[in-house]
Amino acid sequence: MTILTAMLTRLIWMPSVLHQIEYIRSDQAGLIAPQASRMLSSEATGRLARFFLAVFIGVGGTLFWQHGDEVAEFVRTWVPSLGWLLPVSTTKAPAPAVTSTELQQQLRPMAIDLALVRRSMEQLGANQDQLARKQDQMAQAIATLQAAEQDISQKILALAPPAPKAVHVSPKPAQPPAP
Repeated sequence: MTILTAMLTRLIWMPSVLHQIEYIRSDQAGLIAPQASRMLSSEATGRLARFFLAVFIGVGGTLFWQHGDEVAEFVRTWVPSLGWLLPVSTTKAPAPAVTSTELQQQLRPMAIDLALVRRSMEQLGANQDQLARKQDQMAQAIATLQAAEQDISQKILALAPPAPKAVHVSPKPAQPPAP
């Protein structure tokens, strides 16, 4: 919006500067009449009014651009008849203020739930530790059983009678039958 203000200022003051240059030239020549000087002062007042109008429009536009919802609410509150000129606000109304006792009452169930979750997590950790210990005991028991099984199988092999040696009997030739 500051660009708009600068453009309006140029439009207002550019003719004024040219007119002042012309005024100075005619004043030096002694051609200005008292009536003309009054006319120039009323023109200067008009230019000054236009300048301030442009500045106010620029400042108002800048403020509305930066703080649109707040300015719109301010205008609706202080000048309700101009409310129809403002855009419809898309923001939600602010939530009602909550007192600390109401907040504590709202947070109490959540605090209880958090305490229950914490207790459950502690129990779960204890159960995991207990399970790990039982797994170690089972691994030791399995190792002991495997060692005992090997020991027993070795003892069984040591006590078993030796296997009979296989005697190789050669087949006798078949004798002819007796007559």
